[in-house]
Amino acid sequence: MINTRDLLRGAFDFHVHSAPDIVPRLLDDVDLARLYRDYGFGGFIIKNHYSPTYDRAYLVRKIVEDIEIFGGVVLNNSVGGLNPRIVYVAGRSGAKIVWFPTVDSANERSSLLNWRDKPNPPAWARAQLELYERGLLGNALSIFDEDGRIKPEVDEILDLIKEFNMILATGHLSPSEGMQLVKRAAERGVRKIIVTHPEFPMTKYSIEQQRELANYSVYFERCYQSVLAGRASINDVVKAIRETGVERNILSTDLGQVHNEPPPRGYAKFIEQLMNEGFTREEIEVMTKENQRKLLY
Repeated sequence: MINTRDLLRGAFDFHVHSAPDIVPRLLDDVDLARLYRDYGFGGFIIKNHYSPTYDRAYLVRKIVEDIEIFGGVVLNNSVGGLNPRIVYVAGRSGAKIVWFPTVDSANERSSLLNWRDKPNPPAWARAQLELYERGLLGNALSIFDEDGRIKPEVDEILDLIKEFNMILATGHLSPSEGMQLVKRAAERGVRKIIVTHPEFPMTKYSIEQQRELANYSVYFERCYQSVLAGRASINDVVKAIRETGVERNILSTDLGQVHNEPPPRGYAKFIEQLMNEGFTREEIEVMTKENQRKLLY
């Protein structure tokens, strides 16, 4: 029998969504922090596609003791897109992570309008379509200019991430963009890089691409929500981890949706599934605690 509660003690979830948000969420920041603490987690990172979370994380740390809460910023249009100013402010304010564009990435935007005529679009698409109808969506975001070169502001952002020792996450960029971003970041001295949910259909990196990226000392973020929603199988996750190495992987949930179970419970189920597929306790410890600590501190 797997004692997942024991394994969760000290674990970190680097990808969880909570209220306040324009997308409905299961729990607010404070209730989520209390729940993670009660499960014995070491900490978590709040993610929001539309607003910074480093300031929220600071306040929740003051309210909920015995757990570490961190935040960052996603470079979508609501914060100015590929905006070095918000990255500087984030760094000065103690942010731990900068995600490149997600819902406003050119990669994800390409499929948005397909949801207009469907009866029940997902919550993220409803939020984006509401902005679209109001004329507030803004341009799709890419790291490349019209000539296919990396934009100067991307280099500014990478330099700021390095300066403040923050984590770079690829967000919802296409795999081809993400590959180029990682290589550019490595050239400019960024040492903490996460490839965001590489099994997710919109950001699906091939095994060959993942093997290549592993040479740049990135960490691959394996999210339970991708498995829970049927976007990837547990076998897909297992194969990718084995191909890239436990030392280059972290486990997250990407949970917080109102229709899904509470994130700590999902994290526990993710661990159970991976151990049923042959991962040892020691390997789980590396992917839930040790690798996260290397990124955070």
